[in-house]
Amino acid sequence: MVDGLPVQGVRIQKALADAGVASRRAAETLVADGRVTVNGLPAQIGQRVEPGRDRIAVDGRALAAPPRRMYLAMNKPVGVTSTVSDRHASETVVGLVPDDLRQAAGRIYPVGRLDRDSEGLLLLTNDGEWAQRLLHPSYGVDREYAVGLAAPLDAGQARALEVGVDMEEGRARLLDLRPASAAEVARLRGTTVGPPLQWYRVVLGQGWRRQVRRMFAAVGAPVSRLVRVRIGPLRLAGLALGDVRELTATERRSLEGTAPSPAPGSAGPPRGLVVSLDGPGSSGKSSVGAGAARELGYRFCDTGVLYRGLTWLALERGVNPEDADALLALIPEMVVVPDETGHVRRIRVGERDVTDELQSPEVEGAVSLVARQEPVRRALLPLQRDLARDGGIIMAGRDIGTVVLPDADLKLYLDVSVEERARRRAAERRGTRSAKAREIEAELRRRDELDSTRTTAPLRIPEGATLIGGDENRFEDTVREVVRLVRDREARRPRDGERPRGGERPRDEEPRPRDEKRPRVDQPRPRPTGKRPGGRAPAP
Repeated sequence: MVDGLPVQGVRIQKALADAGVASRRAAETLVADGRVTVNGLPAQIGQRVEPGRDRIAVDGRALAAPPRRMYLAMNKPVGVTSTVSDRHASETVVGLVPDDLRQAAGRIYPVGRLDRDSEGLLLLTNDGEWAQRLLHPSYGVDREYAVGLAAPLDAGQARALEVGVDMEEGRARLLDLRPASAAEVARLRGTTVGPPLQWYRVVLGQGWRRQVRRMFAAVGAPVSRLVRVRIGPLRLAGLALGDVRELTATERRSLEGTAPSPAPGSAGPPRGLVVSLDGPGSSGKSSVGAGAARELGYRFCDTGVLYRGLTWLALERGVNPEDADALLALIPEMVVVPDETGHVRRIRVGERDVTDELQSPEVEGAVSLVARQEPVRRALLPLQRDLARDGGIIMAGRDIGTVVLPDADLKLYLDVSVEERARRRAAERRGTRSAKAREIEAELRRRDELDSTRTTAPLRIPEGATLIGGDENRFEDTVREVVRLVRDREARRPRDGERPRGGERPRDEEPRPRDEKRPRVDQPRPRPTGKRPGGRAPAP
């Protein structure tokens, strides 16, 4: 502050870096050597300047106007080094950037690294702050890789990778490990040289040096080929090997996270909890969650609206609900719109609010087909986690406590029989052609079967979830019970800081084995017959 007013501008070394003169560290050296002036006077390290108003010169030459911000995606080939320059490398990623883009950007550099022997999606930019935001682990930008092995993993190797591998940096963990699908293998087969490989997909949240290769080598399964196929919501699909393109504004925004959470123990009022609310279709999750959030002063997100919105858009465009690639192309057209209370329950396509059309029988019949597409669920996952990052939210869906927010502060499960759900849905549709309870019950049973048997994120009762019976309870009773459980957990919250969000754990806490974190492997399924598991699950 100066005379009660905020200091304007940016530090001189940042202004030089933004103008493409040098990196910030090299810019500091230029300033220290007296080669930089501001308005005719020698610059000082840390001095704040306004590039559009102050006259900045280096070696007597006026600083050019800063170049426009550039955000690029590249499909990096094997043999190319992820650096700006390297006298030991025959080719660097910057050399693959077309001359016109490189000249327009000034100084451009890769966001993170992809080792010389690996290939796939790499981002480049001249925006240092944006790059740091993507690289910082607190923003939760995960990365997905296709891993080619000479031989399949045995059970012991897979188990070791799932539990985690000790490295010099600490315990290395994968967020996900699975065999690649036939379609995923087919997309890679055309560029594979040599004998056929056994392909797997892994998702990584950490960003240590050559981490995937080191983890697989540690369990005796050296990697033959490694392809990065996704960074956050951005996918490699459609980008030929060696090609470079600019990101769209929508893609750039989708990659940008929210501000990091305050450190545990920092000053300020305690944040609200992150509450997961799961249950089968038509169990009242949206109504109950919104009602409880209203009483608690929390935000509410019905994640089902994302899948319903995508299903509606697919039907509107004539897209097959089981064509994952075509569905992914539609996602950027959807806009999630909070209402006046901050609840995330509305979808807009273009200028059209389509929320009221998402409960149609056509959408109802196809939404499970869309929701079972693994690439779709992965693409929507970062958005859902970002919504929960600041706490004070109830998030409803069918895999919130098991996949989206496995470390939620409080996990709840609405346990409502299929007969009761059919009765409620028939009452909602009274006077329409689809109001027959028997037909609705048959459709709900079909959806329950699809949801509970799908390979990706099947419907499960989350580990440690509290079951709330909904057959006998009135709506008001169920809302009241949710509010009571949240208040009780708030009162018992640790005073020395809150548990990290989005799957992170305190650094001194040993990670749990994966089958404990994601109970979809051995948790009992909710039964479509309407018989309730009985009682409450153990409190978390």
